[in-house]
Amino acid sequence: MNLCMTKEELKNILLEHYGIVDAESFLSPQYILANPFLFRDMEKSVDRIKKAIDKKEHIGIYADYDCDGIPGAVILLDLFKKIGTKEMVHIYIPDRHEEGYGVSSKGIETLISEGVTLIITVDVGITAIAEIASAMSQGVDVVVTDHHGILAIGMPAAFAIVHPEVGDYPNKGVCGAGVAFHLVRAFIEKYGKEYEIPEGFEKWSLDLVGFATLSDMVSLTGENRILVYYGMMVMKKTKRVGLQILFQKNNIYLPNLVESDLTFTVAPRLNAASRMDTPMLAFDLLSTDDEVLATAIVTKLDKINTERKTLVARIVKSAHTSLEHRELNDVVVVGNPEWRPAVLGLVANKLEESYGKSFFVWGEGGDGSIKGSCRMIDEHHASLLFQALPDGLMIHAGGHQAAGGFSISKDKVHFLEEALNKALKNVENNPPAGGENKNEIEFPINGVNTENLKVVRNFAPFGIGHSEPNFVFKNVLIKDTKKFGKNKEHMECTITDGKKIATAFMFFANDSVFGKFAPNSEVNFFGSLEAGWRGGVRVRIKDVI
Repeated sequence: MNLCMTKEELKNILLEHYGIVDAESFLSPQYILANPFLFRDMEKSVDRIKKAIDKKEHIGIYADYDCDGIPGAVILLDLFKKIGTKEMVHIYIPDRHEEGYGVSSKGIETLISEGVTLIITVDVGITAIAEIASAMSQGVDVVVTDHHGILAIGMPAAFAIVHPEVGDYPNKGVCGAGVAFHLVRAFIEKYGKEYEIPEGFEKWSLDLVGFATLSDMVSLTGENRILVYYGMMVMKKTKRVGLQILFQKNNIYLPNLVESDLTFTVAPRLNAASRMDTPMLAFDLLSTDDEVLATAIVTKLDKINTERKTLVARIVKSAHTSLEHRELNDVVVVGNPEWRPAVLGLVANKLEESYGKSFFVWGEGGDGSIKGSCRMIDEHHASLLFQALPDGLMIHAGGHQAAGGFSISKDKVHFLEEALNKALKNVENNPPAGGENKNEIEFPINGVNTENLKVVRNFAPFGIGHSEPNFVFKNVLIKDTKKFGKNKEHMECTITDGKKIATAFMFFANDSVFGKFAPNSEVNFFGSLEAGWRGGVRVRIKDVI
């Protein structure tokens, strides 16, 4: 192994590592997106929106309560603000605990009672066959914008459906907010001049498109990479007051913004709104121009996010206890009527990471029904698995590859695991996602510097399908170690190869890890490079070898 790692050597290693042939087009992608009218009902949709605007109809935006649906709703609202018809727009985001995932009859009836004659869904609707039929039968047109899996029985009889699986739009992996963004693009392309919308106006929405793409765990390949690449640029100079204050309060320096700042700091706080309170907190934060209101919301989100962490930790501990004597199938179902459904996606994610199995986790909703969330290992696909289940087993289910939500009757939930594993045999497994780490890249301590960090960041954005490079650090000597964090659950240490010294850290290090990183110990570990809290470069420890 070389005694040093120059930036040119590192660049060439990473190009080979990711299988990149055309370095220039990958490292500096052009902002070129496909024609939005390739979605089947796109023109029909924008024409209906124009009619609603011109006739001063009340328009309802029905969005999902997560960090995909809420940004998508704000993107649509930005368009109506620019046109000057904000007062005619009604926002509906369902209560996660009471209503659960998807379009509800309550939501439809609420919007209709407010005089809405056009409903645009965001990140929901493709499985809401009965609910949308009800709206249409009452004379309310529904434009569905969604990206979740289409049911085997077909799509709802909506006025129009804008969905990546319907039509010829090439990016089949676009997130829900991305679909809403393409609707805005199409509207501006056809009618922007008539409403005096300046060219390029929609690009200011890329901050939310990029954020949603990262948060919703869709693949960062092809067009999605372009959306996040330019979305990060816009986010660094975002005009959204709420985001500015959220970054400031959490000590995020925008010029150094990276994807993990969004997925580990911003997304959990916005999701805490629907999990622990009301999703309108998140919507208001992203859409407000009022600094006082934004500051109050950020303060509340920080508080309830802390409460959320405590609740999730308690449920995960309970789940571990219930699983310790069970023989685990490929798909595992675990639940308890006392568990709050709103946080079970986070619980499922932690269990999937701990056991390497796909997890369906359920609790009891406020209305007495059983609701839950699932998180899938890479080889499994939530939406396809839902479709393979026997008819009538689920009351409601929806999702995409990595995650989903469901509701089921109390008398059937105990048969769910058996049904899922039986259905799994009829679903073709996914191949491993492209762009993941295939080979170990051994990295020297003296390569931990700002020049090499810049090289790594040139390959960003990182996420699903294009993961951050994990380097192998071998025969590392530990000089000193300390704990940090509110509960002293994190670890920071000084590492050396005998000549060069660097700082390394690990979030949520257990006692076993602390023992291996005792002073004067020698360890091997996987890690990545990132900017340090106090400047410079540090190593984030991912796993001990």
